[in-house]
Amino acid sequence: MSSSHTPTPTPTVADHTGVAAADEILFGSTVSFTDRRSGRDQTFRLVSSERAEPQSGSLSVDSPVAVALLHHRVGDLVEVSTPSGTRPLLITAIQ
Repeated sequence: MSSSHTPTPTPTVADHTGVAAADEILFGSTVSFTDRRSGRDQTFRLVSSERAEPQSGSLSVDSPVAVALLHHRVGDLVEVSTPSGTRPLLITAIQ
């Protein structure tokens, strides 16, 4: 009796760390938004907490603003709770 043996494929894990989809905010994305309360436009890249330097345009992915923005898209209005009240942020671009 002969048997045909087809090898089982080895599963692979895709590492998407730092890869940002242009249509959804993820770790590594550069996000532009307008604070609808103040009218101020801002752009930040979402990075690890170790690399965050808000003054230089990099924001910790663990920050309240970044957490609120994650998985949203251009045109979404996101509300972020801050000590001074809720900030409505309109997402204007994702890179």
